[in-house]
Amino acid sequence: MKVCSCCFNDQEIAQFIKTNSKEKGKCGYCSSDSDLLDIDELADFFASLLSIYKEATDGMPLTQLVQKDWELFSNEQVDKKLVLGDILISINSSFSIFSKATHIEEIKENVAFWDTLKYELKNKRRFLTDTEQIIDYGWDTFFNVFSTFDSSVNLFRARIHYNEEQEKPFFANAMGCPKIAYSEGRANPKGIPYLYLCKDIETTFYETRASYLDYISVGLFKVIKPNILKIVDFTKHLSPFNNATNIIEFSKGKILRDIISKDLSKPLHRFDSELEYIPTQFICEFIRYFYDIDGIQFFSSLKKGGVNVVLFSEDKITCNAVELHQISEIKINSQIIPF
Repeated sequence: MKVCSCCFNDQEIAQFIKTNSKEKGKCGYCSSDSDLLDIDELADFFASLLSIYKEATDGMPLTQLVQKDWELFSNEQVDKKLVLGDILISINSSFSIFSKATHIEEIKENVAFWDTLKYELKNKRRFLTDTEQIIDYGWDTFFNVFSTFDSSVNLFRARIHYNEEQEKPFFANAMGCPKIAYSEGRANPKGIPYLYLCKDIETTFYETRASYLDYISVGLFKVIKPNILKIVDFTKHLSPFNNATNIIEFSKGKILRDIISKDLSKPLHRFDSELEYIPTQFICEFIRYFYDIDGIQFFSSLKKGGVNVVLFSEDKITCNAVELHQISEIKINSQIIPF
């Protein structure tokens, strides 16, 4: 059957189909009118990728697991089971569309170590953690996914007004991080200030937990020329088909970053202990030590599509302007939790 580039989010596969297609028509999998290619031509892409999975009766359906890990397929109109099923037949795989799967032990062990490390940091030892074991797992090579910001990039920070001078914005020099961090966050330990920023203004309102009618100062931050900020980017989607010479090591890093990214994004509930911050504080210190970088970037869990940026220092950035905002509307949604 013929498949088209519209079936895939993955740019490597999509571009391969566009480059090698010799006909146009209606796709048999998503019904789009597009460039078509025989699905057997994609066999080499998937033969290596599927080596990171093994069958498991208590696992996740293979199609769901592949999509969860890599977001290969584009939308709900694509018959993912049919696409993957035909590829499995093409490569004579032992998997079928009915297979349940999990990651191979090497990947599971690497991911499980994050849970072990979190427990040890919170409950056993905090300052003399076995860094050699972390390096043995290869973690000193798993965070080399970078993005750069120059002076053209806009970053924002919000501060809620709690005093009586509600209707005056804060001065620009009051919008940076405090000289001493009296509170701690997902990234910074108490006493060590980091600068928390967002890629858009709306996300700052969610991240500060702004309430109805709150006055908020929003600072616009710019990188000071000629500086370039280099950050570890937990939001960047990397294709498993793009220069992945060792698919197992590549997958270890990608899956580990995804899990840590969720922990970085996770908001602290009012009944949670601040001990929950310690593992992500540790991983930020680890990244800061092993990489010559300025900070990290990860998705906001409070604002869909929002992106947070945490800088370890504010030496290369400045607040250029401050606007005063007032929250005029809040919409709350809920869902019933079965029990």
